[in-house]
Amino acid sequence: MQSPIPCPFTILVDGREKAPYTFSGIRANADRGHRILEIPRKWAHLQTGDYTIEGMEDLVAVERKSLEDLYSTLGQHRERFEREMQRLAAMEHAAVVIEADWWRILQRPPTMSRLLPKTVFRTALSWAERYGVHWLAMPDRRLAEITTFRILECFFNHKQKKERKLKNVNYTERRERRKRTG
Repeated sequence: MQSPIPCPFTILVDGREKAPYTFSGIRANADRGHRILEIPRKWAHLQTGDYTIEGMEDLVAVERKSLEDLYSTLGQHRERFEREMQRLAAMEHAAVVIEADWWRILQRPPTMSRLLPKTVFRTALSWAERYGVHWLAMPDRRLAEITTFRILECFFNHKQKKERKLKNVNYTERRERRKRTG
């Protein structure tokens, strides 16, 4: 059995998260042999979102919503959640990941909710446009967990690529200056 591949970043999990993801069993891409990833996690008091990357808390966040929590948040706690959306909008990348697909959200709302499904749908569309925050409805909790990880992984990889490119540009500029002055 092959040993797990260490993930190059640590995921911070908000300490108030009631049903935190473990990120266990997630596999690396084909170029790394589809081996299991060892994904470090730490509890933290996050100002925004439920998941982020350590050291990038002000740049990226994912807000997790179960079906029940989605309805409750948009119904009884709407103003608080809109303030959360405003904070998410200030980030380079932010997403709301829902543990239910749109069919289930619209056709099978929580039994105790008085909120109309069309209100949930229209709010998601409106706020995605207004705040620039992605809303991703996944068919189940496991795919929502994997999606949360992949969002953070993509953000981390793009940031790393940009930093390497910037270092190469700076190195090339310094070398060109030395040639001109040298």
